[in-house]
Amino acid sequence: MAADPQVREPPAAQGRTRWVAWLLGLAMLLAAAAIIHQGRGTLPFFDEWNFIIQRRGHSLDTLLGPHNGHLVVAPLLLYKLLLQIAGLTHYWLFRAVLVALHLLVGLGVFALARRRIGDVGALVAAALVLFCFAAADDLLWAFQISFLLAMVFGVWMLVALERPSFRADLLACICLAGALASAAIGIPFALAAVVIVGSDKRRLQRAWVVAIPLLLFALWYLAYGEPEIKISNAPIVPHFAAEMASNAAGGLIGLGIEYGRPLALVLVAAVAIWFANPRRVTPWLAAVGLTAVALWTLTALARADFSEPLAPRYIYPGAVLIVLIVVELLRGRNLAPSAAPLALALVCVAGLANYATLGGFAAGLRSNAELLQARLGALALVGADVPADFKPVPREDPVITARGAIESQRDFGVLGLAAAALPVASAEQRAAVDEVLISVPELTARRINTVSGSTPTLLEIAGARSAPEGRCSRIVPGRSGGTVDLELPAGGALAIRSSAPLPVFFRRFGDRFSAKPNLVIAAGRATLLSARADPSSVAWTVKLKPSAPLTICAR
Repeated sequence: MAADPQVREPPAAQGRTRWVAWLLGLAMLLAAAAIIHQGRGTLPFFDEWNFIIQRRGHSLDTLLGPHNGHLVVAPLLLYKLLLQIAGLTHYWLFRAVLVALHLLVGLGVFALARRRIGDVGALVAAALVLFCFAAADDLLWAFQISFLLAMVFGVWMLVALERPSFRADLLACICLAGALASAAIGIPFALAAVVIVGSDKRRLQRAWVVAIPLLLFALWYLAYGEPEIKISNAPIVPHFAAEMASNAAGGLIGLGIEYGRPLALVLVAAVAIWFANPRRVTPWLAAVGLTAVALWTLTALARADFSEPLAPRYIYPGAVLIVLIVVELLRGRNLAPSAAPLALALVCVAGLANYATLGGFAAGLRSNAELLQARLGALALVGADVPADFKPVPREDPVITARGAIESQRDFGVLGLAAAALPVASAEQRAAVDEVLISVPELTARRINTVSGSTPTLLEIAGARSAPEGRCSRIVPGRSGGTVDLELPAGGALAIRSSAPLPVFFRRFGDRFSAKPNLVIAAGRATLLSARADPSSVAWTVKLKPSAPLTICAR
């Protein structure tokens, strides 16, 4: 391996041009504006609720317990701070912090690249990272603060390691500790630090830079760590890792994995050619190359049995490392200023190509946010009678329980729709409200001795006829059966007896009934169907599908 003297700024970097700084600022502004705009209307999603509900307090177990095998104390502390400052009702601040971390990664890439390939080349490298919108998960979902925080610490650790001073080494030590404390992707950056410090003539004097963070991480792992590596995944590691690398390469240029595969192959060939001549291989190239290999290999060993290698969240760290590898391969070759317009134009085209991916993922998050608001609004409508472990959002946010939702909204702000907003919400939201109210349930059925009461309110009848039966109504269906829609006010009840099994369907705020009956009343059994009173004046609509005569009374 070739000696790696202190990195010197190439001539083009020594005579910096103001227009490069202005263009870098413009690229950062455009990237931030695109991400902030696309992320509008989003709310906490999925794993994020683990931080909000299950990681309350500041005990050691709360702070140091692993999340999916990751040490996440740094992002957890940041998340707790943001909850205290902004609560849940100002979620935009969480997204703003996520964007700020992304910009810091881009700035770190620029700082590393400018000393190797000049200002213009560094601008292109940073822009590739800033406009890598294919990594939509990491740029829009605030929970990915953990990934981006690890990347910020990792990239700026590299920046600090190339500066020969105690303060720079102290910063590198802190950054490595921060990367390891943010997510498991900090582990590959530890490998980079070992290579860089180990190749330095002052390796013994600088060993503490790596030793202290690794010792702290080892102590955490002994106390709280969970084995994530699965040897059984070894046979599929090469394919999984290759797909991750290809997806990251394709994401950088905005053309997807179909073009990413040949690009990744070219990159591997270029690195192999470099390593074929050890004199050309610098410790920095070895460091970033091994970091990328470790990232993809460790992820495959831990996740290949249940995760998808093409998941957008895996694109970001791989894309950053690919850019750094290319920068090292091009070290000393400055991009001429005359080539900058074409290079930046191509970067912008890649960003625009990925903008649709960003928009698609953002639309999914907004849809989930709307459902979350509706379901939490339904939960508030029911009140305190809901079982503590009831899950109002079982598919999109399974971590949320009734108790957790109530406590988190009490402490950090209400996300659920108000009762007055439910009738005018979107069709999807109103259907979601009905799902919760039926699941709780707000409608209950119990056996009674006699059917009595007053005339029910019939909304619609088809394939059947109605006639008075005392103060009640008797429904006689046709030979092929019929349907009857009735009004059931909140706080009211219907007494029903049918001479044959009777399918019953419910809806309140939604426009449609479910495809399957919500209830089947047994033949000959007098049943009282009751609706719980709540703050909304909207009545239930009950659809009956009788195949035999029945009697209905309102109570």
